[in-house]
Amino acid sequence: MTMPDHFCPGCGTRLRAFARYPWHFCNECRARAVDGQGQPLEFANESLSGGFMFRRAGEEDWTVCGSVIARIDGRRVKVHEARFGGVVAEPVTEDIPGLTPYRQIDLTRP
Repeated sequence: MTMPDHFCPGCGTRLRAFARYPWHFCNECRARAVDGQGQPLEFANESLSGGFMFRRAGEEDWTVCGSVIARIDGRRVKVHEARFGGVVAEPVTEDIPGLTPYRQIDLTRP
């Protein structure tokens, strides 16, 4: 099965299509993720076997969690661990009242 072309929702760069992440941001746009106060964020895997963690740029300590809600160019995005390692950012398309994904931290609130 051939996947249709995919373009980064942040900058329009052509990217490899992934069925699991149909609308993911490129690495350059993901690197521009900020919290609600505009503080740049950094993301990484917790270990070689996986896990997800983040920190605000310039901080020493990492916070381990399931995912974070951040902003890229003003747009709410969910940043989380990719299936086989790495980190992926995807636009938040809607909030479901009363449903919070496992260990998700919303960093967009002031």
